[in-house]
Amino acid sequence: MKVRPPFPAAPILDETRIYSEKWAADFLGLSSRTLQNMRKDGGGPIFVKISERRVGYTLSALRTWVVSRSMRSTADSTVKLGGVA
Repeated sequence: MKVRPPFPAAPILDETRIYSEKWAADFLGLSSRTLQNMRKDGGGPIFVKISERRVGYTLSALRTWVVSRSMRSTADSTVKLGGVA
Protein backbone atom coordinates (compact mmCIF):
# COMPACT_ATOMS: atom_id res chain seq x y z
CA MET A 1 0.00 0.00 0.00
CA LYS A 2 1.45 3.33 -1.09
CA VAL A 3 1.04 6.26 1.29
CA ARG A 4 0.55 9.66 -0.29
CA PRO A 5 1.42 12.92 1.45
CA PRO A 6 -1.66 14.92 2.54
CA PHE A 7 -0.79 17.85 0.24
CA PRO A 8 1.17 18.06 -3.00
CA ALA A 9 4.72 19.29 -2.58
CA ALA A 10 5.07 23.02 -2.98
CA PRO A 11 7.11 24.08 -5.99
CA ILE A 12 10.51 25.54 -5.27
CA LEU A 13 10.43 29.18 -6.29
CA ASP A 14 13.48 31.32 -6.97
CA GLU A 15 13.49 34.52 -4.88
CA THR A 16 15.56 36.44 -7.45
CA ARG A 17 13.95 35.24 -10.70
CA ILE A 18 11.88 37.88 -12.48
CA TYR A 19 8.29 36.69 -12.78
CA SER A 20 5.73 38.03 -15.26
CA GLU A 21 3.04 40.52 -14.37
CA LYS A 22 0.38 37.85 -14.85
CA TRP A 23 2.20 35.41 -12.56
CA ALA A 24 2.64 38.14 -9.92
CA ALA A 25 -1.04 39.09 -10.12
CA ASP A 26 -2.06 35.43 -9.73
CA PHE A 27 0.34 35.05 -6.79
CA LEU A 28 -1.20 38.09 -5.06
CA GLY A 29 -4.78 37.18 -5.96
CA LEU A 30 -5.22 40.36 -7.99
CA SER A 31 -6.00 41.07 -11.61
CA SER A 32 -3.23 42.25 -13.93
CA ARG A 33 -5.15 45.52 -14.38
CA THR A 34 -5.19 46.13 -10.61
CA LEU A 35 -1.45 45.51 -10.44
CA GLN A 36 -0.95 47.94 -13.35
CA ASN A 37 -3.00 50.62 -11.57
CA MET A 38 -1.08 50.09 -8.34
CA ARG A 39 2.19 50.42 -10.24
CA LYS A 40 1.00 53.64 -11.89
CA ASP A 41 -0.09 55.10 -8.55
CA GLY A 42 3.03 53.92 -6.71
CA GLY A 43 1.17 51.73 -4.23
CA GLY A 44 2.12 48.28 -5.44
CA PRO A 45 5.13 46.04 -5.05
CA ILE A 46 8.54 47.10 -6.35
CA PHE A 47 8.88 46.06 -10.00
CA VAL A 48 11.63 45.55 -12.55
CA LYS A 49 11.34 47.38 -15.86
CA ILE A 50 12.55 44.76 -18.32
CA SER A 51 11.91 46.84 -21.43
CA GLU A 52 9.82 49.82 -22.51
CA ARG A 53 6.70 47.64 -22.62
CA ARG A 54 7.38 44.88 -20.11
CA VAL A 55 7.73 44.72 -16.34
CA GLY A 56 8.31 41.90 -13.92
CA TYR A 57 8.48 41.18 -10.21
CA THR A 58 10.84 39.24 -7.98
CA LEU A 59 9.31 36.89 -5.46
CA SER A 60 11.17 38.63 -2.66
CA ALA A 61 9.63 42.00 -3.69
CA LEU A 62 6.15 40.46 -3.72
CA ARG A 63 6.63 38.87 -0.31
CA THR A 64 8.04 42.09 1.14
CA TRP A 65 5.02 44.00 -0.14
CA VAL A 66 2.61 41.46 1.35
CA VAL A 67 4.37 41.67 4.73
CA SER A 68 4.23 45.49 4.61
CA ARG A 69 0.45 45.29 4.20
CA SER A 70 -0.12 42.67 6.90
CA MET A 71 -2.13 43.75 9.95
CA ARG A 72 -2.76 42.19 13.36
CA SER A 73 -6.24 43.63 13.81
CA THR A 74 -8.88 45.61 11.96
CA ALA A 75 -7.97 48.63 14.11
CA ASP A 76 -4.49 48.56 12.55
CA SER A 77 -5.95 48.58 9.04
CA THR A 78 -7.73 51.95 9.21
CA VAL A 79 -7.03 53.86 6.00
CA LYS A 80 -6.34 57.52 6.63
CA LEU A 81 -7.37 59.99 3.97
CA GLY A 82 -6.20 63.57 4.31
CA GLY A 83 -4.99 62.96 7.86
CA VAL A 84 -8.43 61.83 9.07
CA ALA A 85 -9.25 58.27 10.06
